[in-house]
Amino acid sequence: MRLSELLRDAGIGGDVLRGAGPSAGDQLVTGVTLDSSKVNEGYLFVALPGRNVHGAMFASAARDSGAIAVVTDARGVELMGDIRVPTLVVENPRAAVAHLAATFFDYPADAMTMIGVTGTNGKTTVTHLVQAALVGAGTNCGVIGTLGAAAPGHSEVAHPRTTPEAPDLQQTLQWMRGHGAQAVAMEVSSIALRESRVDGITFDVAAFTGLTQDHLDYHGTMQAYFEAKAELFTPERARCGVAVMDSPWSQTLMDRASIPLVTVSCIHRSADWFASRSDDEVSIVGPQEVHVKLPIPTDFAMTNLALSVAVCHILGLPAETAADAAVGARIPGRMEVVASVSNIDFVVDYAHTPDAIGQVVSSAALARRPYGGRVIVVVGAGGDRDPSKREDMGRAASSDSDVLFVTDDNPRSEDPAVIREAILRGVPAHGYSVHEIPSRSEAIEQAVLEAAPGDIVLILGKGHETTQEVDGHVFAFDDRRVLASFVQSRFGGGEEGEQR
Repeated sequence: MRLSELLRDAGIGGDVLRGAGPSAGDQLVTGVTLDSSKVNEGYLFVALPGRNVHGAMFASAARDSGAIAVVTDARGVELMGDIRVPTLVVENPRAAVAHLAATFFDYPADAMTMIGVTGTNGKTTVTHLVQAALVGAGTNCGVIGTLGAAAPGHSEVAHPRTTPEAPDLQQTLQWMRGHGAQAVAMEVSSIALRESRVDGITFDVAAFTGLTQDHLDYHGTMQAYFEAKAELFTPERARCGVAVMDSPWSQTLMDRASIPLVTVSCIHRSADWFASRSDDEVSIVGPQEVHVKLPIPTDFAMTNLALSVAVCHILGLPAETAADAAVGARIPGRMEVVASVSNIDFVVDYAHTPDAIGQVVSSAALARRPYGGRVIVVVGAGGDRDPSKREDMGRAASSDSDVLFVTDDNPRSEDPAVIREAILRGVPAHGYSVHEIPSRSEAIEQAVLEAAPGDIVLILGKGHETTQEVDGHVFAFDDRRVLASFVQSRFGGGEEGEQR
């Protein structure tokens, strides 16, 4: 595609500045990127304003690598100085790159059924449950999110963001379409919505898992966080939606949504789909009714399952088919039972917000306490992320647990001791067994040694992650492997539990 055609078809207007000869628009575009290190001959480089540095600072490097033109804003032009390269000035380069990428890759989302899932917790679980249900019903479905991206028949390929930047996202969608995907279930983060990464995509179904405190380091306030999420439930971005009614912000979303909205709940019987449990059986009642058994029938597990069933029902799947397929889905780092030995369950979960931690811990207590078992928790908090939630994380972790180990997560550039101190401020001062152990490996080891028959050990925060970042250095660290090694050392083997 020629540059002039790409700009025209993407609806990008602006003024071409320095270095644009009469033949500039005739040059062939071979790629679109906002990362100067990925530029090859014939690429269009989009220079975005960033938190720390403007992409225009890398325009010279992009030109030297073969960029035929640069798209940026007025500030970017100033920063480029005397660099000679055709430059298009636009008001919002983030929105521009999304439409340029969608156009360049020939709008791959239009050829597939698109399911977008947003919310603070549960996005990964719901996308994988939907994928499992669709695949079980014979629909090839890709998935994009925190765990990476996978096309039908291909293992997941990791990427650094829950929702990739627009050029990477559109290229991934093209790749999925080329490998036979008929549908894609993807996580849509609030940051991605605010940064226009999913512009150019209209989702067939948008799903809302709920909203609790997170990402305030980026959004500043819960209201701003909500406003970003609510963007997905507009006609420009989705045709219809499904929303969990059970979070404080749900009613606000239902009042604001300008698309048809189906509701899901495990609290409000007035919801279109209502989930409830009796012992270990879960009933989901709506336009159709299903009954399934969940290994750990927590409220959030029921809600996630009901949400996936409601999404799939909109897409034409029988509720029973969707539920049966979803129950068997395996999701790394999501209530993953690493081992079950001597009547002790050792579980890894990604819970890293106060709400998610509280739900996991209270659900475990509900399952164990009637039989005399204890809940043993290992938790930390990430550095360079919303610090206001750390005390609440400590409060949530200690609310229903019996033994708590406060340790390091990914401190990044922060002082780990300061992070642990903030978590401990939320923990009761008396009458509680709490231990501060900086080494995450040692904390996990002590939790394993502490456990007795009937107990459950919860390693929270990192889930599927396989590295730990400390003071600018990244080390190999997988909670699941570390936990399994200590279980092996103590018990000399034992059955590997099923993921739940």
